[in-house]
Formats: sequence, C-alpha cells, structure tokens
Amino acid sequence: MKALLMSDLYPYFCRSLEKKGYKIIPTKKINAFLEPEQRHADMQELIIQNRRFRIEECQRPVAKDYPQNVRLNCLFLGGKLYGKIDAADASVLDFCRERKIPLVHVKQGYTRCSSLVIGDNAVITADKSIAKALKADGAEVLSIQPGHIRLEGFEYGFIGGAGFFDNGTTYFFGNIKKHPDYERIKVFCAEYNSKIEILNREEQLTDIGGVVIRTE
Repeated sequence: MKALLMSDLYPYFCRSLEKKGYKIIPTKKINAFLEPEQRHADMQELIIQNRRFRIEECQRPVAKDYPQNVRLNCLFLGGKLYGKIDAADASVLDFCRERKIPLVHVKQGYTRCSSLVIGDNAVITADKSIAKALKADGAEVLSIQPGHIRLEGFEYGFIGGAGFFDNGTTYFFGNIKKHPDYERIKVFCAEYNSKIEILNREEQLTDIGGVVIRTE
C-alpha cells in the first residue's frame, strides 16, 4: 500500500484518496513556519534516492521568513537537484555532493511547490526560472500563468502544491477545470499518458502543500 504524507486540514481530499486505496499520514504542525505553510508536506520532507530528509533534522536554522522556510523545498528530477541552493539545508547538499548528484540553482526557493511533475520527465510550472533550468536539461515543460490557485493567507498558491502524479494519474486538489490553462494542462497530461482526476469538484483548486509519496 502506498502512503501519502499530506495535510489533513482538508479532510474531503484525504477521504477521496483513502477511497482510492492510499493510506494518509498527516503532516506535523511546524510552528516555525507561517500558519498557512505549517502543514505543507513539500516543506517538511524531501526524498532523494530513498534518503528521507525531515524538517526537524535540518542543520541550518528554519524560520518563518523566506528563504529560511525552504530548506527542503527542492525538486529532485532526472538525477539532479533543483532549488535555491544557497538556502537548501546542509544535510541535503552534503548528501548530493557525496553521491555526485548535480545541483542546479534556480531563483525560486519554492521550487517543489512550484513544480507539478508528470511521469518521469515532464513538469508543469508557472515559474520562469524553473522552466528555463528544466528545459536546459532536456525536461518537457508546460509553462502556465501564475495565480488562480487558492492558498489561504497568500495572494495565490502554486501548481505543485495543488496536485500530484502517481501511477498514470494526475490528481488535483480542487477543480482544475476552472484554471484558465486547463485545456493546455489536459493536453499536456494526455501527451505523457496521464489521466486527470479531480478531487472534489466543488472546491477551488487549492495549494495544500502537495504530498510526499511513501511506499510501505
């Protein structure tokens, strides 16, 4: 059974995924973060080559202020680690250097929040710096317009926190059909053999902090 580390502040999303056979592991409340980010999975845990990094174990200070809140908010894709490298935790950087995993610096510290990975090498993002870096390394990228994603306490959220891909399906937390780039997103997902599943069509597309997939 696969388990999903995710916020349980949206029980209707959790219930929908439990019905599909997932085990839900609620994220912890990290008081060092701003309230809207305190339960975001993509800020609490990062997995690289089966090595799990947890926010509680970070070697550098974690705080509410950016970029001290993005120590683990990196994207591991295609054998490389993308992120705001000067803000990433030392434990992550040391691990990558020991294993000769290339580090790719991008301006956007919310790297994983901003990236919805489809399959092995396709990404949807609204961030130009991430798109440029990924394209340079041969990834397929769909660039969408920013906004149109709810994140309470902020002007808007990010696409990576509003969905996830697993086993041929891209799940969205809320109604992706109301996003102005939905038709392009639908075509892009289809190109990479992914179905689209909307979790609760009555809800606005919402950045819940994404999920971290664990195999138990």
